[in-house]
Amino acid sequence: MTAQPHPQAAVAWRGVVPAFAATAVGMLPGFLIAASAVQLRADIDFSLTGLGILIGVFFGVAAVVSPPMGRLSERVGWAAALRLAALLAALSLGGVGWLADSYLGLAAFLVIGGVASSLGQIASNLTVARCVHPARQGFVFGLRHASVPVAALLAGLAVPTITVSIGWEWGFRLGAALALVAAASIPRREARYVVNPAPLRPNGDRARPSTPLSLLLVLAVAVGLGTGGGDTLGSFIVSYSVDIGVAESTAGLLLALGSFVGLSARVLAGFFIDRSQKADLTAVAAMIATGAVGMVLLNLGGTAGLYGGSLLAFAAAWGWAGLFTFAVVRDNPNAPAAATGVTQLGKYVGAAAGPPVFGWIADTFSFTAAWWFSTTVLLVAATLILYVRNQRT
Repeated sequence: MTAQPHPQAAVAWRGVVPAFAATAVGMLPGFLIAASAVQLRADIDFSLTGLGILIGVFFGVAAVVSPPMGRLSERVGWAAALRLAALLAALSLGGVGWLADSYLGLAAFLVIGGVASSLGQIASNLTVARCVHPARQGFVFGLRHASVPVAALLAGLAVPTITVSIGWEWGFRLGAALALVAAASIPRREARYVVNPAPLRPNGDRARPSTPLSLLLVLAVAVGLGTGGGDTLGSFIVSYSVDIGVAESTAGLLLALGSFVGLSARVLAGFFIDRSQKADLTAVAAMIATGAVGMVLLNLGGTAGLYGGSLLAFAAAWGWAGLFTFAVVRDNPNAPAAATGVTQLGKYVGAAAGPPVFGWIADTFSFTAAWWFSTTVLLVAATLILYVRNQRT
């Protein structure tokens, strides 16, 4: 028998790092729309509800295509799926930056971006499952999910460095260039980097998820609520900060700092999971509930609460994603892309529904009411995660 590589060495970084890049550029269209909202709304007139709808289009399309993107990734392989995702992201970003001059134009290119985001995230899950030794997957899944706040961080930094100085269009144009670089970096011979080949069933078909579909669907609902509640931070923290008197550049930096905190939380959570080798949904529920506490502070504390509460919320409400994916993949080693395709359906539904509802509540009532909505949604998500945990033990 061929000896298994030592866990410390069994990470095919040549395959994994491009997966991180494809994930990040796939998320850039949605985050750049949110971060550039103040200037975008000045050039292309739309309300906070309209902003929420745009973000909802991006994530809604991603939700609809998520299950078939999981099956596509399993069929064509992680490298081809990642490359296609990065190219679609480049088309979406370039289209907004060079061609979109109306609300409908923005929405049309965000449809393409939604497909890119869904395919990129599922394909990157498959990449980690196949190119990383199980003993290192918790940490690497943390890094993989850190790619999402990296995209938000880049979007936040674009506000003071690009959007305010030379125009919002250039943020999208430079994002398109990054997406093309990501596509070019993906290896063409994926078999050279596979550590965990996919087991085959006797008839040659790929195995199906081992977690019952009913529980995967409950997890999808929980992830949808957790994502819908948490993603309002990235979508509205800039607009909310400006609304309570914070300078636009400072608000963009707060988004960047919060994204970095969320990124760090995902990596640290993965590191500690690898040390215990337990895919513990209790930790996922605890982090989501802590994110709700951060939103309470954000909502009640004025400017001081804005900084402390938002950073706590970014850390906890964004930090659980890698732990969750690790748990699903660990329970479904034969079909990780298919399993996460189901749970990611809920994630994108939540990401699609959360911002429009939040924007409508903020427009109709107040930002205060909208943050209370997000807080409640996070607490329900944590409860459902605990329910599934009890069913699996």
